[in-house]
Amino acid sequence: MGTSSSTTVFNGNSTYAAQLQRVITTAVGRASAPIQQLQTHQSTLATQENELQTLSSRFQSLQTALDSINNLTGVGTLSASVSDSSILAAATSSGAMAGNYTITVSNIGTQTSTISDNGLTIVTDPSSGNIDASATYTLSVKGQQYAISDPSGSLNGLAQAINASGASVQATVVNVGGSSTPDYRLSVQSTQYAPDSIQLSDGSNSLMNTLSSGSYVTYQVNGQPATPINSTSRTITVSPGLTANLLQRGTASISVAENAGTISGALSSFVSAYNAAAAELEKNRGQNGGALSGESIVYELQGALETLASYTTGTGALGSLSDLGLTFDQSGNIQFDSSVFASVAATAPSDILNFLGSETGGGFLQSAANLLASVNDSTSGMLAEGTQSINDEISNIATQINNDQAKVTELQQSLTTQMASADATIASLQNQVTEVTTLFTDMQQAYKQSNG
Repeated sequence: MGTSSSTTVFNGNSTYAAQLQRVITTAVGRASAPIQQLQTHQSTLATQENELQTLSSRFQSLQTALDSINNLTGVGTLSASVSDSSILAAATSSGAMAGNYTITVSNIGTQTSTISDNGLTIVTDPSSGNIDASATYTLSVKGQQYAISDPSGSLNGLAQAINASGASVQATVVNVGGSSTPDYRLSVQSTQYAPDSIQLSDGSNSLMNTLSSGSYVTYQVNGQPATPINSTSRTITVSPGLTANLLQRGTASISVAENAGTISGALSSFVSAYNAAAAELEKNRGQNGGALSGESIVYELQGALETLASYTTGTGALGSLSDLGLTFDQSGNIQFDSSVFASVAATAPSDILNFLGSETGGGFLQSAANLLASVNDSTSGMLAEGTQSINDEISNIATQINNDQAKVTELQQSLTTQMASADATIASLQNQVTEVTTLFTDMQQAYKQSNG
């Protein structure tokens, strides 16, 4: 007997071997038919699983778009405007409150700047030479000392060691001698705007010369306090969630107010994500629909989208999404009229915020978040349960295929054994017939010869 990739081939010795093989092939084929049906169904389920993954991606994008709106309904709707942008710039963050502020900048501050002294070793190549022969130094910044170690013995290495010390300074290397006669010096500048003292010592000598002593940034908020505030940074905190970057001396006002118009872009993204999810569901509907055509989950998800878009408060100046400019078209997609939204945002921004609410504090956003949670939850959501159900069915089918294949293999082996035995018996009988026939023929020939 021999084997092939799909069926064990029976090679017999009798003239009926081919017929016996067909018996085996027919029986195995009939027994294998249910396996082929299971494999086809398994392939269909795998296609459905892939489509559920695609739908999951679409609904996750919808959740992301909803989160973006939610992020803007808090501090995101507060924006800061400045009367003179040449004097300062302002930005809002978490905790900001609406209000007006006047900032008077009397000094934008300077940083202490130092450079290595004249008379030290002239360095023409900072990668190999240094201003001093020592390998260890003491850096003093505002009276605080830092141990500096420079095993490389180069000016570049010394600057890098200072920057790694944690001191509030920035060290670099500058050439004060020009291209033809280079003279590289160590330059150390404070990172804060303050009259900081900076010095570097090799243990015997002070190596730095102060070019300019720094000064504080000074300013007042709404004329207070009487003595301006000292700051070591040009970025100041004016109010919780409100910072200003001071640019030059002068006075400028900051106005922090609600600006619901910032939500318009997020709503547009939400509409795009909604329409993408709806379009994917539409692919799985109708007689020639996709992999999930006829499956109940398609109608459940469609119902979730329709519920999401038909949200209404029943009260308030804004009662539905259409009041924000979001309306259905004939194909079931949402269209966003930004001009309608802009009109409401210009006259009643607080109404928009009240209608939207937040994902945890009521309004449209909480309703939508709860609805999408029933779809997207990784364990109990529609998509997760649908995917798990298909995976379980695929696994069960795989087990059934293995069991059925084992039975088919057993049947094939059994039939092969039986046919081999039958073939051997037939071959033996055929050999006996041949022998008897030959003997009879020989006897006839001998009789003819004996009788002339």
